[in-house]
Amino acid sequence: MRSAVLSIAVLAASALAYPVKECTRKVNKHTAVQYVDLTVTKTVYVTEGAAPKTKHAAPKPKVTTVVYVAPPPVETPAYQPPVYNAPAPEPKPSPKPEPVPEPVPEPVAVVPAPAPVAPAPVGDDQKCLEAHNKFRAAHGAKPLTWNTEMANFARDKTQDCTMHHSGGPYGENLAFGYTDVVEAITAWYEEKNQYNPSAPGFQMSTGHFTQLIWKATSEIGCYNRQCGGSQYLMCEYKTPGNVVGDNGKYFTENVQM
Repeated sequence: MRSAVLSIAVLAASALAYPVKECTRKVNKHTAVQYVDLTVTKTVYVTEGAAPKTKHAAPKPKVTTVVYVAPPPVETPAYQPPVYNAPAPEPKPSPKPEPVPEPVPEPVAVVPAPAPVAPAPVGDDQKCLEAHNKFRAAHGAKPLTWNTEMANFARDKTQDCTMHHSGGPYGENLAFGYTDVVEAITAWYEEKNQYNPSAPGFQMSTGHFTQLIWKATSEIGCYNRQCGGSQYLMCEYKTPGNVVGDNGKYFTENVQM
């Protein structure tokens, strides 16, 4: 290695001894130079010139001056482990609180006010109701209930003690001159002996009887007025009986013999 450097220095010194006729040219060449075991690329500056002419001197070869420039040291960065940006774990949603059911108040049972109860019939009123229901039961008709409103209606319509139909909205039976209400009602019922079920329909001689046992009738109200020495009995019925029309159809349905 030292001999090689020495040779290059001698060549450089001998080259400087000769005058340069032409302008110096800078030529960049890449020369691989081996230093021990390291191969680097150097920048080479070359100066070319012609040797002086002499009569007997042999022509000098062209010389090349090589200047070595040491490469800058290469710093190897220290190893840095890779950093991975791991995604942050998603926050777990907090559980929703379960709704607390609102207390439901217990329903308060509303007890309807009892309907006003009509006073039970007494005296002649009770006798009229019982006599009617006894005769109706013999003909398959349901028992009647007492209606005070209709009883008051009969009371008002008998004030003049003159027997006549009132023309009111109810069915109506009249009796005058009997000594007892049961006797008068029995007289109405005995008209059944004249009723012909083979020819159903209204007849003046049997109209009291058919109203008394009419199946569609459900309520009754009567008033027995004392007129001098006689009794005047008026009974009102709802629903009214003795409905005519349709070839006696309503009598067939409501009068059962």
